[in-house]
Amino acid sequence: MGGIISSAACCAGEAACCVGCACLSKIFSGLCSCGGSKGPSPSAGRTKSVVLLLFSIVLSLVLQYMVVPHSYVSQLDYAWKCEDIDEIYQQSCRADTAVLRVSFCSTIFFLFMAVAAAGAPQSNNNGWCTKFMVYIVLVVASMFTPSYVFDQHGFLNIARVGGAIFTVIQQIILIDLAYNFNDKFVANADEDDKNEPGSGDSWLKALLAISAFIMIGAYTALGFLFHYFGGCSTNDAFLWLTLILTLFATGVQLTGDEGSLLTSAVMTGYATYLCYSAVSNNPVASCNPMLGNDSVLSVVLGLAIILASMAWTITSYASSMTEMFTSNSGAESLIEEGGQKPEEAVTGVVTGGDPAKYGATSTNSNAGVSTTGGEAFSSVRDSVGGDFDGGQSWKLNLVLALMSTWFPMVLTSWGAVNENGSAANTTVGEVSMWMIIAAQWTALILYSWTLLAPRLFPDRDFGQ
Repeated sequence: MGGIISSAACCAGEAACCVGCACLSKIFSGLCSCGGSKGPSPSAGRTKSVVLLLFSIVLSLVLQYMVVPHSYVSQLDYAWKCEDIDEIYQQSCRADTAVLRVSFCSTIFFLFMAVAAAGAPQSNNNGWCTKFMVYIVLVVASMFTPSYVFDQHGFLNIARVGGAIFTVIQQIILIDLAYNFNDKFVANADEDDKNEPGSGDSWLKALLAISAFIMIGAYTALGFLFHYFGGCSTNDAFLWLTLILTLFATGVQLTGDEGSLLTSAVMTGYATYLCYSAVSNNPVASCNPMLGNDSVLSVVLGLAIILASMAWTITSYASSMTEMFTSNSGAESLIEEGGQKPEEAVTGVVTGGDPAKYGATSTNSNAGVSTTGGEAFSSVRDSVGGDFDGGQSWKLNLVLALMSTWFPMVLTSWGAVNENGSAANTTVGEVSMWMIIAAQWTALILYSWTLLAPRLFPDRDFGQ
């Protein structure tokens, strides 16, 4: 039986290698393409930058789960041996440093790209075949560099800080995005009501239906978590805190003029997802029914899920985070100036409160529009292939450098080499569990602050 499983795993590994090689070949040809006879498009540099970061993640997974476990780096023992690590954890440490080597090269690459783009914005679109070759040279050179440069003695500490910063910014963007979607629905309802009174009710009903669907789904999922993961003191604490904090935030939103029902629903769903991620990463077998499921199917699904989630995160947030550090002069307006003054527009589904009290609303007197939910942020709908101001490309590269410090934290359980992660459960471990639940608490605190700040400081304008 063991032989059958071993053979199946071997076949799966070989198939993955073949698919990986084919994908890498496509990526290389895409990066080296010149964009046709007209030359590279304005967004070519951004697209290829994101593709290169995705390539870094694929390469990290290949090294972590295919190269290191098969002792393909045994000839480089002088460089790959981890100092101050017990022999039993050497392979885990080498797998982690393999990811950190790629992350280090990616971070350095994008930092240099940011410097170059700051001086010559057009450089971000040109010479990608050469840039890719330089990146490959960096990666190869890192294979001969001692591990202490990348482990807890070196780059790992920088990556931990960068990963934590990215996580917080990611949550800020999520909150803002939820506000923006809510405001867009309300703005459409307000616009329809101006044309025909009562015709905007369909938008508000749709918004209420979506919010109710998310909220019901989140609390149903939380009930399943109590059933399958309850019984352990740590898990129970996480589950009850999730329930209490989400009900508190929703209650604050419902009793005031601030916030929006959709935002509360989204944050409840997000908090429930993070709670699941935390309890499913609990390294105690009696508390985690998912622990130890390392079948071939689980391995393939585990790697596919982590790669897909990272790809979505990077492609979605690259533009959003870039716009976050850019002035809001180019932000879209949600409500055009018309027969009704912007400050008279509906600001929320539940409360319809005074815009002056609405913590996420501000009025742009120059444009004559109302920008809500921090419109300076870009939404996920700004796809990677859209138009992009080359003068801001250095900011994109800084964001990608920050993301380069985040993905190794996901793949290595924040650098804790003595953890129980595997290809099926890549982040299982106590450090990862606590980092995830801390991220949940941070997100709920940030959202609660957007609701409470206008009440605690009524004389301040939080829209500016």
